[in-house]
Amino acid sequence: MLPRILPTIMVVFPAFTGGCTRVTTFTNNDHCALNEGDRYCAELFPDRPYCVQGQGECALGDQYGCMEEVPAECHEPCGVLGADECAAGSSSGTDTSASSGSESGSESGSESSGESSTTGPTPCVSDDECTDPDAPFCGVAGECGACDGAKDPDGSCAGVDPLRPLCVAGICVACTPESQAVCDEQLLRCDGDTNACLPCTEHGQCGSGACELAVGTCFPEDFVASVDGDGGADYMSVSAAVGAVSAGAHGVIIVHEYGMDGLTPYAASVLVDGGKVIALLAAPDETPILQGTGTNPGIRVDGAGTILYVDGLQVSQSTGLGLRVNDALAWADRSRIIQNSGGGVLAENGAELVLRNCFAGGSLDDAAALEVNGATASVLYSTLGSGTFNASALSCNSPFTVEVRNSLLVTRGGAPPDEVACPEAVVTYTATEGAVVGEGNVAVGMFPGSSPGDWFQGYTTGDFGLQDQGLTVFAEIAQWNMGDPVLDIDGDSRPNVDGSPDYAGADVP
Repeated sequence: MLPRILPTIMVVFPAFTGGCTRVTTFTNNDHCALNEGDRYCAELFPDRPYCVQGQGECALGDQYGCMEEVPAECHEPCGVLGADECAAGSSSGTDTSASSGSESGSESGSESSGESSTTGPTPCVSDDECTDPDAPFCGVAGECGACDGAKDPDGSCAGVDPLRPLCVAGICVACTPESQAVCDEQLLRCDGDTNACLPCTEHGQCGSGACELAVGTCFPEDFVASVDGDGGADYMSVSAAVGAVSAGAHGVIIVHEYGMDGLTPYAASVLVDGGKVIALLAAPDETPILQGTGTNPGIRVDGAGTILYVDGLQVSQSTGLGLRVNDALAWADRSRIIQNSGGGVLAENGAELVLRNCFAGGSLDDAAALEVNGATASVLYSTLGSGTFNASALSCNSPFTVEVRNSLLVTRGGAPPDEVACPEAVVTYTATEGAVVGEGNVAVGMFPGSSPGDWFQGYTTGDFGLQDQGLTVFAEIAQWNMGDPVLDIDGDSRPNVDGSPDYAGADVP
């Protein structure tokens, strides 16, 4: 390594005798290159934090050699500091207090003797020279480092990665609870713990009020409407609101109870088709009721690409089915699809169905709480109940995939396990009357048909809330796993600890 040529000051004295001129060269001990480089400049001149070498074409600036910007070839970031000292941010302790008037008869002992290091901070003049993703910013000390060392921390982050435009504690992040624009653009939620944009897992995490739970993205806010049959809302009926959503578009529809007592149903079948993606959500602390007319289902979801999310609704007293899903996707949470004469839920013809924390079925003879024909169904923490004769809680015909976990399946008549007429189903941690093969399943014995209140609060009316013997019979059968619902159908808490025992079915008493 070549020795450093020290910054000097050349003074010319004219001679008054003999026609000669005397030239004297002094060491400039005030120059940044003879001190601590960028650190020295930053302390003296915060607006001129970069040090130049001070020789030849790099003899720039004033006597201190400190500049706002310097060419890369002239940069002297460390001065007298060795590479390790420069990297560690410590002072060399070198004495630079010698008089600026002493003659330069030899090379200064304040030179740096260390080789350049490849492990310390990288010297820089601009952000473009910082290629390490963990230190992509050129700080005021002329070293690549964290974003909080940049002149404009947020701006520097945005320049490096537009998807992480905010500097928080020296790290570029996507969002904060106060600034979520990047997440909103991606239809994601901002996680306040990690300052990252993450998929939504609940409707309430989204500004539009609805989450596409199957894919983890929030509904856009293009169409958000409310329905109240009593007036004072955007629409008087659910079917009118659904009809107002364009084919292939998204729509969030908040449904209020109809009538002062909350017991009056919206008596009109609801058809969701045309590739629409609809969220039908009950207004907070309300349970609106939908009722199909004629032989039509209370809700029908039809056609490839059509998707319906239901949360908190009750579909009951239809003369047909409660919910029919044909070659479409339906996802129901915390809903009651009960006491419909044609049965509870039918998924058919390539449909995909998810039931979580739901009551489905009712005390209905010759009907199924859930029927899966050539379709896929996932049942989690749900109570499926039916009546007598050819009734079943779960019935299948050539299903693609049927999974039941942490649920409760029962009928009022027939020999166990008639409640499960689906040998293809994978059933785990579920309560049934008779033995069903699968991990964690528990056979609880015959339904006490002579006194149904022994297990449920109102089985004949579709109220599958637990009481009496049900408080102990169905306890500690389910197993709560990370990602499962943290609340039950009524908003009561589940264990929320991975692997914990829990009540089977939708209700935690």
